Amino acid sequence: MLAALGCATTIAMHRPDPLLVGESFSPWTQKARWALEHCGVAHRYEEYVPTLHEPGLRWRMRQWSGTVSVPVLRTRGQWLRGSWAIACFADTAGGGDHLGVRDDRVARWDTFGDAALCEGRTRVVRGIARDPQAQVESLPAFIPAPLRGGLRWLARDAVRRLDRKYASLAVDGNLRRALLQMREALSGSGGEFLLGRFGYADIAMCVVLECVAPIARTVPALGPATRRHWSDAALAREFADLLAWRDRLLALPGVAGSQFRSQG
Repeated sequence: MLAALGCATTIAMHRPDPLLVGESFSPWTQKARWALEHCGVAHRYEEYVPTLHEPGLRWRMRQWSGTVSVPVLRTRGQWLRGSWAIACFADTAGGGDHLGVRDDRVARWDTFGDAALCEGRTRVVRGIARDPQAQVESLPAFIPAPLRGGLRWLARDAVRRLDRKYASLAVDGNLRRALLQMREALSGSGGEFLLGRFGYADIAMCVVLECVAPIARTVPALGPATRRHWSDAALAREFADLLAWRDRLLALPGVAGSQFRSQG
């Protein structure tokens, strides 16, 4: 029995870290990365390029049909799909209640945030579909500059596919409604955290503000034309108080995820 236990321990020690596959510009990926980091869960990260990387990801996941979407996390021979499942894994793997995901109120905030992000994503992909410069900026970095203008149809095709894939999830007004709920909740909780202490509810709603005034560092960085489609000047003016809350939150020690942490 001890020999078997020793063997199992050796295997566990040599098991590779979980692998997170995502898109650094995606708020859903940002939520997943932030959750893993905040819980101290060591992991590797792999950037996903829509359309180009889909066949390979399908093969690795053994998913031959249906929708493939990131973020996904490979751990212990299984794939966890979506930022909520990854956050729940992170909270358990981190050895403590770091994110508060066992609280039903946190799941509700994640649902509010997802509904808001769906509207924001549709706005972004439709904007890029109409914007030649944003299409050029959206092409993979390995495409040489002289070829990018002639190949922008690839980016246009990719965002149109994304629009068809996710348009049914977008409801006009969900973004603003989520921000109003957020303002009310912060007012009732004292203005620092949504639920009295920092947790996944704050992460989920902080990344919603990427659809208002994006600040996350992405690789590659958002180009100026693409950034315009992620931004909403009218909402930024209306909810300047929430943008200020984000600044205060990210300045707190031990809170900000690496994509939001100041390098200064």
